[in-house]
Amino acid sequence: MLLRAPFKDMLLVLSWSADGQCGARDTGFVSSLSRVSDAALRRTGFVLAAVAVVAAGLTVFLGRGLRFPAEAGDQPVPYAQLVGVTLALPASVVLIGARPRNSIGWLLLAVPVFGTAQDVASVYAVRAQARPEERLPWGSLAYSLGNALWVPALCLLIMLVIFYPQGRPASAAWAWLAWPLVIGALLATLGMATAARPAAEYYRGEGPVVQLPAVWTHVLTLGGAGLAAIATVLILGGACVRVRRAAAPERQQLLWLLSGLGLLLGVSFVPAGEWMLPPALASVSFAVTVGVLWYRLLGIELILRRTLLYGGLTAAVLCVYGGVTAALSTAVSAGPVPAVVAAAVVAVLLTPVRDRLQRAVDRVVYGARHDPLLPLRHLGSQVSAGAADVLPVVVKAVASAVRAPYVALTAADGTLLAETGTRSEPVLVRPLTVAGAHVADLAIRPAERDGLAATDARIVDALTAPVALIVHTQHLNRELRAARRRAADASSAERARIRHDLHDGLGPSLAGVALGLEAVETSVAGHSADLDALVRRLRTEVAAAIDDIRRVIDALRPVALDLRSLVAALRERGDILTRTTGGRPRVTVEAPDEAPVLPEQVETAVYRIADEALTNVVRHAGASHCRVRLTFGADLVLEVLDDGRGPYPARSRDGGVGLASMRRRAEELGGSFRIVHSRQGHRVYVRLPLLA
Repeated sequence: MLLRAPFKDMLLVLSWSADGQCGARDTGFVSSLSRVSDAALRRTGFVLAAVAVVAAGLTVFLGRGLRFPAEAGDQPVPYAQLVGVTLALPASVVLIGARPRNSIGWLLLAVPVFGTAQDVASVYAVRAQARPEERLPWGSLAYSLGNALWVPALCLLIMLVIFYPQGRPASAAWAWLAWPLVIGALLATLGMATAARPAAEYYRGEGPVVQLPAVWTHVLTLGGAGLAAIATVLILGGACVRVRRAAAPERQQLLWLLSGLGLLLGVSFVPAGEWMLPPALASVSFAVTVGVLWYRLLGIELILRRTLLYGGLTAAVLCVYGGVTAALSTAVSAGPVPAVVAAAVVAVLLTPVRDRLQRAVDRVVYGARHDPLLPLRHLGSQVSAGAADVLPVVVKAVASAVRAPYVALTAADGTLLAETGTRSEPVLVRPLTVAGAHVADLAIRPAERDGLAATDARIVDALTAPVALIVHTQHLNRELRAARRRAADASSAERARIRHDLHDGLGPSLAGVALGLEAVETSVAGHSADLDALVRRLRTEVAAAIDDIRRVIDALRPVALDLRSLVAALRERGDILTRTTGGRPRVTVEAPDEAPVLPEQVETAVYRIADEALTNVVRHAGASHCRVRLTFGADLVLEVLDDGRGPYPARSRDGGVGLASMRRRAEELGGSFRIVHSRQGHRVYVRLPLLA
């Protein structure tokens, strides 16, 4: 708990320095910082930089005339380290001067501040012991600081990755990654500062100001170093993932920083690479400055691509040559055979390894741009996935191909069809044409303000034609669905008119004729046998005509759907069939109790298709059980399954009138109809679209 509040305040301060504002939970200290002017921040940064320069000069001054024994292997003044950390000062001063509220400059400035403080403290401790006549005080404190301050200086370089390039963590997860790094650095610093001086290094100073038992210092040092190492691996690994997923310009900025850190880490493991440290540290400072301020001016992608390619190729050649030579040397103790065979293996593998390494490096550095056909394949696979609306998929595929923060499709009349990202200027507009007709516009916000890169422009040119065809196809599909909708509405209206005419016009008229014939039959009864037979025949024919009219009316719109929902009507129909057939087949309906509201023509088609399928099961299948299953989503799916073995009419060549009617009803609504036969029974499958 003692560490939590200060660390939280530190993160708030760093986040504040990125944009000059904080949330509702900011501390009073951070609120007071928000009132500090940019000029005051710049002056503070310049003063700290001057302090670091003075410390570097004081280091050289205190080291005059001092010499370590020959067995030490080094000298009191670490010139290489001193030059390296001092070279970070110009970059940090430039960053603070240009963007004083961006925490990157302050983190970079802290590296030479801690580094020069460690150097001056270590040289001071040596001089306090070597020149007792000068009576320099606090030699033990200087020894502790000189032995430990390199830890926070190194961890601050890793901390740059968390806050880079905007000066604040990219997400909450990144902010939490700073916890183990800071805690590990504190523990390791404390362990190094309180560790006993090795007896063989008597010349380095008096020893720590506070000395802890060896067990405690080992636990603190190793535990802190291990925690910081784990955090470093997670941070650098996460940065590589960010590079893979980021769009420009963040991708180029991250590449600048990681290239500098990669060079520094590589130099750290080179034996006797002391004088390689200054240019490596300077490269980190240079990479940070370019990444924050001028990342568009230099081609980091080309530099990094060639560095990774030839560096990796060199490492592969050395590993193969050394491995083959070592393996063959165990069998052939002398002679040039191992070296010759190793050289032959390298020669054979060089070209294929280089090609594969080239593709891997291009994939890491350029993303989709390394393969011009990859965006086309990706777009085709996305569209072929069968999404209900492919236009959002199209704009996302285009944005991913050129790493654009915003892409939109706009119809020729100005209607927004699909977009991804947040619109901001400038926006590049490409017209989309099919057969000379303007169908839409493709709007792209380039990743860089000065426009699309040449490679990205070629990718957009390649994607324009297929995107135009997709938009045109979607437009034709919408028109087709609208035409089907109009035809279905017109058919429903015509059916309603016919039903009204039959029910309220012809039906009552025939009923009146039937009543008149009944009266005639009563009045002429007994007069003539032929006349009685004629009247009875006329009454029978009129009654049959009335029944036919009732059947026509029922066929237009089921009465059951006028009284209840589709699911309830199907369940009632299933119960009626189960009762009238004595339970063979037993009909069950599987459907949600709360079905969505459906268009009238869809309800009618589903009910009629299900009713016809159930009639076929009862008459022909010889089934003992029949299930009617309804599922709702983007499409309505109707399934009628039975376990019958009888001669189903769908087996006939022409399919039968009933099956033709079911297929026609489904296809009129843009759906599909099929029947599947198996040893387990029959399955009627109908799919009707619900989304227009």
